[in-house]
Amino acid sequence: PEYYNQTIGPGHRANVEDVKRLFIEAKGYLETDRYDIAFKRCEKILNIDPYNKAARMLMERISKAKSDFHDVSALETRGRYLERVSKAWAIPVRKFNVDPTLGNFVAEKKESGNIDRIQKKLERTIIPKLDFKDATIREAVDYLKKKSIELDPVDEPKTGVNIVLKLDAGSSVGVPEALPPPPVAPGGIPGLDAVPPPVAPAPALGGGGSDARITVALSNIPLIEALRYVTGLANLKFKVEPFAVSVVPLSVSTDVLITREWKVRPDMIPRTPAGAGAGGVAGGFGGAPAPGDATKGGSGIADRESAKAWLISQGVQFNGAASAVYIVTNSRLIVRNTQDQLELIDTVIQVGPQGGLTQVEIEAKFVEISQSNLKELSFDWTLGQFNAPASKNLFLGGGTTGFNSVQNPADYPFVAPGGSIVGTNPLTAGNRSGQGAISASAIDALLFGASGGTTKLAPAIGAIAGVFTDPAFQVVIRALNQKKGVDLLSSPRVTTKSGQRAVIEIIREFKYPTEFDPPQIPQTNIAGGAGGLGLGGALLGGGGGGNNAFPVTPTTPTAFETRNTGVTLEVEPVVGPDGYTIDLNLVPQVVEFEGFINYGSPIRTTSTNALTGITSTQVLTENTINQPIFSTRKVTTSVSVFDGSTVVIGGLMREDVQKVEDKVPLFGDLPIIGRLFRSSVDQHTKRNLMIFVSARLMKPDGDPRNPNEEKEEVVETLAPPNLGAIQELPLMPK
Repeated sequence: PEYYNQTIGPGHRANVEDVKRLFIEAKGYLETDRYDIAFKRCEKILNIDPYNKAARMLMERISKAKSDFHDVSALETRGRYLERVSKAWAIPVRKFNVDPTLGNFVAEKKESGNIDRIQKKLERTIIPKLDFKDATIREAVDYLKKKSIELDPVDEPKTGVNIVLKLDAGSSVGVPEALPPPPVAPGGIPGLDAVPPPVAPAPALGGGGSDARITVALSNIPLIEALRYVTGLANLKFKVEPFAVSVVPLSVSTDVLITREWKVRPDMIPRTPAGAGAGGVAGGFGGAPAPGDATKGGSGIADRESAKAWLISQGVQFNGAASAVYIVTNSRLIVRNTQDQLELIDTVIQVGPQGGLTQVEIEAKFVEISQSNLKELSFDWTLGQFNAPASKNLFLGGGTTGFNSVQNPADYPFVAPGGSIVGTNPLTAGNRSGQGAISASAIDALLFGASGGTTKLAPAIGAIAGVFTDPAFQVVIRALNQKKGVDLLSSPRVTTKSGQRAVIEIIREFKYPTEFDPPQIPQTNIAGGAGGLGLGGALLGGGGGGNNAFPVTPTTPTAFETRNTGVTLEVEPVVGPDGYTIDLNLVPQVVEFEGFINYGSPIRTTSTNALTGITSTQVLTENTINQPIFSTRKVTTSVSVFDGSTVVIGGLMREDVQKVEDKVPLFGDLPIIGRLFRSSVDQHTKRNLMIFVSARLMKPDGDPRNPNEEKEEVVETLAPPNLGAIQELPLMPK
């Protein structure tokens, strides 16, 4: 060849082969939709050949494929969540074949080791007869120990209870030591002028000994009560320990501080919401009480209550150097206290929540469905003046509007060139139509500005008029058939731990004034022009002080309040001892802003023109004082719900019916044609509000603890027939 690239060596050729191999692998992974591995193969190619354009182009294809997948995933996610919105409209179906015993709980004491086992023996061992006559404490203890073995109701073979006497040498009750001999006086005479010896101290009260005598007769008594009687008569006390029952003197101090450690659940010691104060724990193992107004806004991340404060709220006493500390990193509770208080702490921990961490997902659902149906069919007549038949002196015609509003030519199809209505005088003005027939609520009238003085007639669908007839007339057919439905769905959802209060707010803060300063009106008028201008000043509003100007300050707000509008859910769930029932203390609410009502009134003044003498009224300020109107749907309740179930916690069903049947006297009573002089309006407004709540136990990984999805059936497929084993049929003879 004319040219040979001498830089191509064995190493370069090996790299080329590696690149080819990586390209084949990358394309293969791309075709099987394993984009991450394919992308790594391209990166390895670039490590070998940093300027390989083919690898970059392949990486672009991989990124485009991943982007297409994510686009489809986004559409799928959007469709899934929209499907949940549609699903939320469905009313929950009643469940059948539910075990009726679920939710029933029988209290059981959980054993915490040998102490509970010995305690159970002491309580269940019943001694038929106990009779001690002048017996020593040692004899009584030996007898009780023997009976505990004979009557052991727990263990098999019978082991009984170990009862140990722990009596100090100086604790026996006996005669005090002999008094020392009287001192010898300086003169040698005993007891004369000598310093008196110190008085011997009295023996300590409460100390018993092995020589104490017991006399008691009892029958059918538990072993623990027998011990209590025997030790009490001997001026002693007993203590249940992990492997024995110790009988000790009353004077022996048991306030020895012992250190013990427990591994507890992370949610054992609850958190206290900020601003709640040190009010203790609600419900023992529940969250601390909520602030007074929890729906005014979030209170921040809660601080964990101290271990000592929490144990004190559970009834544990801390005296002297006793202490408690909770190590969050490994969920260890370390307490230094006396033996009896440590046993109480052990009981508190044992009766607390056990097993895995329990979280509860709570969903409150507001479903409000309303429908308004309005039907109307009425006839509106106008009639001009005319002569009575066969009479030149008798005239007839329509009537007047009376207490109704003035006729508006826009409500009638036929209008004369001068702007008057064809027919001029109404005949059916007393028949109500449109807004004149259906009255709105008082609050709606204030919100939307509707007043009783203005009446809007129903729309006309047709009319007949006689323009050049005698008389001129017009018949307007007014008809309506309207249906309006409004469906509202609000479904807040929150997940929290058992016993912890949670608040979710999807709100807008609405601030409005609550206090105002009154308007300021000056007492002295400011003239509109100078009096020296004479006639010109008078014509321009000056001179005599006409058209006075007032610098009026309207009502001014000085204080504001904030109202949260939107959806708020405050809930505190507690999982029952059966691990299936959930007690809910919840307050779901939906607040909506409806509009403003103006409580102010315009401030007016009068002025007189000095030249013309005409008095006019002017509005200095509208003095608007708007106050908001809110609609609230709220439930405050406590219910018990099974895991995964939905219950109705509130609702409202209402129907407003307005029906109007007006007619013109005499004409409306005529058969057949009387319908042309009647007005019929019928409105039905139905509203149904239902409030549901559902609760579900959740694992920390987000999956339901008790899933209720449909289980797949295992269908056993039949083995295909062995066609080779079928013998061939003989051929038919031709």
